[in-house]
Amino acid sequence: MAKKKNKNAAVVKAPKVKSVVEPIVPYVPQDYSFWKDNGMRASILFVLCGLLYFQGVDFGYVLDDAIVIKDNQFTSKGAAGVWDIMTTESMTGYFGEQKNLVQGSRYRPLSLVTFALEIEAFGMSPRVGHINNIILYGLTCMIIFWMLYLLLLNRDKNRNTFLGLAFLTALIYTLHPVHTEAVANIKGRDEIMAMLFSGLTVISVLHYVNSKKTWQLIVAMLMFFLGLLSKENTITFLAIIPAAMFFFTTSKLSDYLKVMGILLATTIAYLMLRFNVAGVPDFSMVITDVMNNPFYGMTGGQKLATISYTLLKYIGLSIAPVELSHDYYPYAIPILNWGDFRAILGLVAHLGLVAILFWKLRSKSIISFSIIFYLAALSIVSNVIINVGTFMNERFIFISTVGSCLIIVYLLRDKLNNWKSPVGKYLSFAILGIIILGYSYKTITRIPAWESAMTLNQSAVKVSTNSARANSFMSTALYNEARAESNRDKKKAMLLEGMQYSNKAASLIPKYKNAQLMRAGMASELHKIDNDLPKLLATFKDVGTNRPDIPFIIEYIEYLRGGRMSDNEIINFYYDLGYNELFIKKHNNKWAMHYLSKAYEITKTNATVNRAIGDTYKMMGDTVNANKFYQSAGVKN
Repeated sequence: MAKKKNKNAAVVKAPKVKSVVEPIVPYVPQDYSFWKDNGMRASILFVLCGLLYFQGVDFGYVLDDAIVIKDNQFTSKGAAGVWDIMTTESMTGYFGEQKNLVQGSRYRPLSLVTFALEIEAFGMSPRVGHINNIILYGLTCMIIFWMLYLLLLNRDKNRNTFLGLAFLTALIYTLHPVHTEAVANIKGRDEIMAMLFSGLTVISVLHYVNSKKTWQLIVAMLMFFLGLLSKENTITFLAIIPAAMFFFTTSKLSDYLKVMGILLATTIAYLMLRFNVAGVPDFSMVITDVMNNPFYGMTGGQKLATISYTLLKYIGLSIAPVELSHDYYPYAIPILNWGDFRAILGLVAHLGLVAILFWKLRSKSIISFSIIFYLAALSIVSNVIINVGTFMNERFIFISTVGSCLIIVYLLRDKLNNWKSPVGKYLSFAILGIIILGYSYKTITRIPAWESAMTLNQSAVKVSTNSARANSFMSTALYNEARAESNRDKKKAMLLEGMQYSNKAASLIPKYKNAQLMRAGMASELHKIDNDLPKLLATFKDVGTNRPDIPFIIEYIEYLRGGRMSDNEIINFYYDLGYNELFIKKHNNKWAMHYLSKAYEITKTNATVNRAIGDTYKMMGDTVNANKFYQSAGVKN
């Protein structure tokens, strides 16, 4: 006979225990097959890359393509240049020697080897370069999907659907507008290949952790080495890979030791090769050219404050890439002090990311891993560890955006979608839809900027308005088009517009050689149209005062000599520039003597010129020559 329940008895419920760590089941289930379950979705990503970037296949060489392809004596030789590429610093093929323009030099031979092999097979063809970049980007996006799928295999019940966390993250990554620089600019292949081989390294490590098959570890070692040869930021995966093992696998200490041991050994081998080829980096070397060291002349506080602001801009570009530019050279990024709220906000934002990282670390949250991925990949190009030669570049976050895309999708699809209110579900998918459409539109409209030097610089000066380099390069593009233009009025209009950009560049950095050279070039072309000699000489004098080492000034003056410009006019110009500007105002005795000597070559009897040369020699401490020229001038010293 059943006992009656005591209605008055207290009902004791078992307390809900919140798991500190998200459960990790055996890593790879028996029926796992990525390509069988996700081949179609991976193919969609690849096709999407083609659809997005196909419009750029007929674009030409732009920006640094000349350095690594068009004007590179090693890559232009085709297969015959491969050995030279592998055994020299990566800029040697362009400059003819190792110049060490930035700290640490450059050794990224693998992408250059692919350029050489393309030239061997197809000749000098930018079309082939663009097509291969698109193919490699498509493969990279598929590899990122595969890598994330493996990492999130036991965290995502929707993994084999279009709503899978890995697929949505890879989709947003594929569409991300900030990647246009790496894909549409052929030179950006080093970024693509570094991510491609780094992703394959992670995949191989994860398979090794599951299978314990040594050959998987060997594959990981090979992929990692190829990544390092593509670009040195692959080295950041020495932090990302153990983080992946910690967050998403049940790896034992022996697994960590074997994996990290082989990767560290590979890194050491790479560094030995790099140092043997390009030399040991001299981080104490001071680069005085602001175009290769934008922090030159700043205080330590200004440097850190400015870096803090650039890191804040990277966050903005990772989430909302509204305004894009290929140029962040001085002074597109302003020099900041710690009193500026932008510098403070950058510091607070990153301290906040680190705080969240550690807050969620114990629970092995995807949020923490995403932050580690983002910050680790960014670290080597942040200017905190090493001066990379520019304030920032959009291609520098090509790898980091894997982390930012993951955290965006995770917060929207998992966190916001799981609100108790149904509004969360609709809101999460609405925001994801806006991101997908917005990123697609921005990428499609951004790619045409890479068509030519003109379109690229037109785009850059709208965003990087205070970049001396962007303004100078825009001036160069207009100068080249103007020289090819037959219509007199159109030519003049181009030259006048170009002069505005070169003047802006020179006002930002008066000693910027390319800006001053373009001012001289523009002035000479305008003089051929309007024959306004005083205006030409005024520009030449200002250019020569700031950059007296530009030989074009003397070359053009010599071109004008004999009919277009009298000897007296030339003597007066050289005297004014050499004595009044360089000697009196700038105290630049060397170049003052250079221009005064040019005047002396025309006539050796001009008392004013002889006296000026005497003053210059006297200031240089050469009293013998000073007295000689004073005597010629009829001056008693």
